[in-house]
Amino acid sequence: MNSSHAQKQTVKEILLSLHEKFGQNINSLEGDPWEVIEKIDMNSRIISEIRTILSDEHCDTEGQSKICSELLEEVFSDFSLAMYLCSIGLIVQARMSVRRAFEIGLATVYMWDLPHEYWGWRSGDQDLSFSAMVTHLNSCGYSEYIKHIRGGDFACTICDQSKFQKIYRELSNTVHGKISELPPLSPERFLPNRNGVIDHLTLTASAQRAVIELLLGRFSGLREKIEDAFPAIKRN
Repeated sequence: MNSSHAQKQTVKEILLSLHEKFGQNINSLEGDPWEVIEKIDMNSRIISEIRTILSDEHCDTEGQSKICSELLEEVFSDFSLAMYLCSIGLIVQARMSVRRAFEIGLATVYMWDLPHEYWGWRSGDQDLSFSAMVTHLNSCGYSEYIKHIRGGDFACTICDQSKFQKIYRELSNTVHGKISELPPLSPERFLPNRNGVIDHLTLTASAQRAVIELLLGRFSGLREKIEDAFPAIKRN
C-alpha cells in the first residue's frame, strides 16, 4: 500500500536536523547584523567587567557580593545566549532571554541599596515589580541619595524611566504571546532575511546599553574604568 507520508524519523534525527537548519542561519547573516552582533558582544563583555570591578571594589555586604556573583553573571549569560538565539533565528526565545537579563539588570541596582528587598526576593520567595523598581530609581528620595554619594554636581537621575518602560513593554509583548512584531508562524519566521533579525538584535543592544548606563550612573569611578578598558564605548 502506497503512502504519501514521509518516512518516520526518530526524535534524535529530528533534533539533529533542526540543529543543522538553525546553524545554517548564522552563515546566512550578512552585513549590518554582524555590526550589531559585535556591539552586543562588546556590551556583554562590558557587563562582565563591571561585575568584576564591583566585586573587587564596591561590595560591603554579603548580599552585594552575591548580587555580583549571581545576578550580574546571569545578566551576562542571558544577553550572550540571546545573541546566539537571535542569530540562528529563534527570535521569540531570544527576546524572552533579553527580557530576563533586562529585568535582572534593573534589579541589580534596585536591590544593591535595599538589602531587605534582596533577601526577601532570594530567600523569601518575594516577587519584584518592574514598575515599582523603575519608580523607586526615579523617586526624589533616591535621586537625592545618588546626588549625596556621587557628589552635588552629579546628574542625580540615573534611570531613564521612559526608555526602560518602552524596552520592557516591547519584550513583554513577546513573553505574553503577542506576535505583531514577528512574521507569521511559518518557516519564514526563522530565516534571517525574512524575520527582521537586525531589529531584534538592535533591541537587544539597546537593552544592554540601558542596563550599562544604569550601572555606570550608580557607582562612582566606574565609568572611567570602563571607558579606559573599552574605548569603543564612547562611540556607541
